[in-house]
Amino acid sequence: MKKPSLKGIFSSKRTIAIILIIAGIVVGIQSEAVKSFNNYLIFTRAFDHLIHWEDLYGYYPAEHKDLYLYTPGFSIFMAPFEAMPLWLGLICWSLLSCAFFYAAIISLPQLSHSGKLFLFFIVLIEFITCIQNNQTNAIIGSCMVLSFFFLENQKVFWAAFFIVFGSSIKVFGLAAAVLILFYPGKGKFILSMLFWTVFLGILPLLFVPVKQLIWQYTNWIEGILSIHKSMDHGVPHNYHPPLSVMGWLKTWFNVQISGGYFQAAGIVVLMLAFLRTKLYHSLRFRYFVLSSVIIFTVIFNHIAESPTFVIAVFGAAIWFVAEKKNLLTWALLILMLVFTVLSPTDIFPKSIREEYVIPYVLKAVPCILIWFYIQFRIWFGRFSNQEMINDQ
Repeated sequence: MKKPSLKGIFSSKRTIAIILIIAGIVVGIQSEAVKSFNNYLIFTRAFDHLIHWEDLYGYYPAEHKDLYLYTPGFSIFMAPFEAMPLWLGLICWSLLSCAFFYAAIISLPQLSHSGKLFLFFIVLIEFITCIQNNQTNAIIGSCMVLSFFFLENQKVFWAAFFIVFGSSIKVFGLAAAVLILFYPGKGKFILSMLFWTVFLGILPLLFVPVKQLIWQYTNWIEGILSIHKSMDHGVPHNYHPPLSVMGWLKTWFNVQISGGYFQAAGIVVLMLAFLRTKLYHSLRFRYFVLSSVIIFTVIFNHIAESPTFVIAVFGAAIWFVAEKKNLLTWALLILMLVFTVLSPTDIFPKSIREEYVIPYVLKAVPCILIWFYIQFRIWFGRFSNQEMINDQ
């Protein structure tokens, strides 16, 4: 029997799986040890509030800080974690994010193992930061990528599931639905979206009556609307400028315009890519648009915070491995690794973070630049219908 080479071992799916399993277990243990699991408590306690007919969106300072902002349906998925001992639940919650992230990376079509491994390492630090905060953002970003995989394989029913599931956590996950414009089966896709929306939406009826569920959804909508009314300022406890195009323009150039106008302009620019119908058969072009959609959901989010950027970094990493490399693309990648990925860490002195990185939203700037570069490439780049994507 031929022994696997060292190169084969470290260029395979096994490497990603092993690193993620170790990371998930270590982060889960770390969260319990340092008592850093507030977000996890918000998620798990939501199910308890649901079955006891309590307002999911109220303040519960005796249990945790901050508010539950997700759909009533999402609380059902947290029921198994609520039943677990805290230490085990934290480990399993971290491993769940790892499983989604692993599946998303492995699913990317026509990328070599080494290309996927390189993408993985680009995102890894930001991913670990996300799961250390017990956040859902890695799951949402992974759902967007998995929907792309199923659309590529003309399995619109499951593509719709991942889009609806991701948006049941945070609404912006719904943005991935625009990718259906590339593919046949649009009618079936719409019906599948409706099916999964209704199915996941009424899932709490297993535990509460209709009237109670309607009340919970009313509270959820009111909570979401109150956040959107705050626009550039975020929720009351968020005193930092949003890590977005709006926050960047406000802090760098003192642009005082409602974030809604920027979001509308961003949507127009994003959707213009779909006018290039003759390029729909190019996988590289579809990868660029996928990356554009993923990054868009973060940099045009008026309350974007640091943990959300695992989604943007994932999108930027997909663009980079699909892109033809040159000095500018490498420069953009390095800028992202330095300012988006590393600036919130202890590698940057605290004084620099507090005086420059946070006030000037430096974490967001590289992803903003990459997004605009992707738009340039979408419109002025050359794409071949027969080209293969690799890690060149």
